[in-house]
Amino acid sequence: MNAPVIAGVDGSSASPRCVAWAAAEAHLRHCPLELVHASTLLHRDGSLSDDAYEQMETDRTRMLDDAEAYARMLRPDVEVRARLLDEEAGRTLLAESGNAELVVVGTRRVAGADGRLFGSVGREVAARARCPVLAIPASAPEPAAMPAEVAVGVQERHGESRTIGWAFEEASLRGAHLTAIHAFGAEFGAARQKVGQDTLLSEALAGWSPRYPDVQVTRTVSDQHPAQALVAASDGAAMVVVGATRRGGGNGPALGKVDQALLDHALSPVAIVPEI
Repeated sequence: MNAPVIAGVDGSSASPRCVAWAAAEAHLRHCPLELVHASTLLHRDGSLSDDAYEQMETDRTRMLDDAEAYARMLRPDVEVRARLLDEEAGRTLLAESGNAELVVVGTRRVAGADGRLFGSVGREVAARARCPVLAIPASAPEPAAMPAEVAVGVQERHGESRTIGWAFEEASLRGAHLTAIHAFGAEFGAARQKVGQDTLLSEALAGWSPRYPDVQVTRTVSDQHPAQALVAASDGAAMVVVGATRRGGGNGPALGKVDQALLDHALSPVAIVPEI
């Protein structure tokens, strides 16, 4: 059996959009869809009465049932499963990512104390997942309403071929055009500098078009900051694909500044592809 698409469901106003995108991706990839709701509040540690736990489980089971019914209505050809777990949400989705085709998370983009808008669970999953993560902003249209356009950010990093390959595959599955953007955040000092950046982008893309002859590609070299260029590209794309630039820290891996900016400000869904 194909690895599933995993969608985190939290009952928020963003959940239906997340479910719709997860179902669409499962349909494109011919794989099952698993809807997961995990919360430590469901763990029976004696802090609540039995009646309170039962009511909470009833409410959240109904929420998952509604999400499952919605996914089946949207994509009747997709096998859908739902699971309710008494575990921490981020840890659960990270564990699931080891055997998943894709993890889909939604965000309400509520500003936190650190000034970031993307939720902490989604950020943790995007930073540490072992498979690609698709982050769906609440403002994103339904999948069917999105343009046939995929954008991919191409930087000068080793191992970036997985990100580029994933973007080509997504564009092929969607029957979409692919725009490859190399933005390096400095003005062109001379004509030969732009030629050099064009060459870097061409080299990064070399070999992919023959594998995906159905995908038309536009190469774009920009002197904008990468975050600025990719956020701008999100207005008019079905999704923006970037590699997971991960940096270590006291609390484990964290995303780089470009990935963080996209998660906070992109108008379309953002796919974070681990370069491992």
